[in-house]
Amino acid sequence: PKRLRCAPRHHGTSPMGSSHPRAGPRAGGGHVSEAPEVHRLHKAVTHMARSMGRYGGVLLQAAAAWDGNVFFAGAAGNLSYGSQASQISVADSFEVASITKMVTATVVMQLVDEGRLHLDEVWRSVAGGKLEAKVKAHVPMWPSERFGDFTVQELLQHTSGLPNYWDDDSEFIKAFEADPDRLWTTWELLSFAAEMKSSCGPQQRGRAEAFSYADTNYLLLGLMVEELDQETLPKIFRGRVFDPAGMSRKDTYCEFLEERPAGAAPLASRYLGKLQITGKKQHSADSFAAGGIVSTAGDLEKFMKALASGKLFPINGHTTLQRMMTWIPAKRGTGWWYGLGLMRIDLEDQVGLLSRIWGQKPVGYVWGHEGFGGAFAWFWSSGQVERDLIITGTTNNEGRAYGDLVMTAVQETRKLIPNPVSITS
Repeated sequence: PKRLRCAPRHHGTSPMGSSHPRAGPRAGGGHVSEAPEVHRLHKAVTHMARSMGRYGGVLLQAAAAWDGNVFFAGAAGNLSYGSQASQISVADSFEVASITKMVTATVVMQLVDEGRLHLDEVWRSVAGGKLEAKVKAHVPMWPSERFGDFTVQELLQHTSGLPNYWDDDSEFIKAFEADPDRLWTTWELLSFAAEMKSSCGPQQRGRAEAFSYADTNYLLLGLMVEELDQETLPKIFRGRVFDPAGMSRKDTYCEFLEERPAGAAPLASRYLGKLQITGKKQHSADSFAAGGIVSTAGDLEKFMKALASGKLFPINGHTTLQRMMTWIPAKRGTGWWYGLGLMRIDLEDQVGLLSRIWGQKPVGYVWGHEGFGGAFAWFWSSGQVERDLIITGTTNNEGRAYGDLVMTAVQETRKLIPNPVSITS
C-alpha cells in the first residue's frame, strides 16, 4: 500500500550542490555554529544528499519546542537533479505529502470542539446528511450499505474499513501510471475506491485490528470540513491553521487546489528513486486533504509548535491534542502507533535500528507524521518539557531512510540544549 507518505539561491556546479548549515543561538546565550554537534549534523545532511544518485535535495531543521529557537537548519543538494540546477536552501519549500493529514485532523478536531461534529458520529449524518448526498451525487456507485456506517473517529484513525485506492494491485494504479498528464478529482478517486473491497468486516470496524492506512478516509474528511464550513479547503486551512500558527502566506499553500502564491519560495523536486514526482499532473491524486500541502521546514516547525501547545484548539486547548493521541498499533512493527491523524514512534523499541546512532538505548518518543517522498514533522518528547525538540524537513526521495537523519538530529541537538532551561509563557 501507499506509505504514510527553503533564502537566496546559488547556482551549483554539480548535481550535489553544497550544504548550508545554520545554527541559532543557545537559549541561554552564546552561539553554537562551531560546535562539533553542528558539524556532525552538517555531515549527516550532506551524506544523505549524496545518496540515491543525488536525486533530491535534503533539508533539516531542529528547534526547541518550548520557544522555537532554531539549534540547526541545514540544506544540501539541489532543487532538482542536474549540474545546472540551483542549490537548495534551508528556506526552500517542498511537498509535505501525508503530513497534510495532521492539518486535516486538526480542523476536524476544532469542529468537534465547536460541537459541529462528534467523533462517534456516523458519517451519513454529518451536516444533516448533506455530505452523503453530495458523495452519492458525484459517485453514484458509492456502496453506502456495503461500506457501512463508519464514524468520524474511524476515518481519522484509519479503522473505517474503507479501501485504499493506492493499493499496488488496484485499478486506480493502472490508470494513474497510464497517464502522467491527467488531473485527478476527488470524485474520480472515490469512484475507484467504491469499486474495491472493504479492508475489514463490519464487526471489526473501529477496533485496533481494523487499522488499514488509506487516503480514502481523508478525502471524505476533507469533503466533510468543506461541507460544514461552506468554504474551500485552502481557505479553511489558511483561516483555521496556517494563519493562527504564524505560517507564511507565500510559502505554505495547497498544491493543485490554488495558485502558487506570488513570491513563494522555490519548490524542491521530490523523487521516487530517479523518477521525478514533482510537477506531474498525475500527482494531483495525492492532494486535497490527504496530501496536498507545500510548505517549508520553518513553517512546519511553527505548525508543530502551535499544535503541541494547544494554540490551535482555542476552546479546549491541550485537552483536544490529548484526544488525538488515542493510540492503536500502526502495524509497522513494535513501537509504531497511530492516533487521530498523528503517528507515534517509541524510540526505546527501535534499539536495533538506532543503536549505531545513539550508542545507547534511545529515550522518549516522537509524534507527528511523515509524508511520501521523505518529508517529516516530528515532536521529540524526552520526558522533560524543557528538553523537547521539533524536527522538520525532507529528504525529497522516497528511497532514502529519513529516520537515520531525524534520529541523528535528536541525538546531536539535545546536547546543545543548555541545562537548566528557563521557560517563560
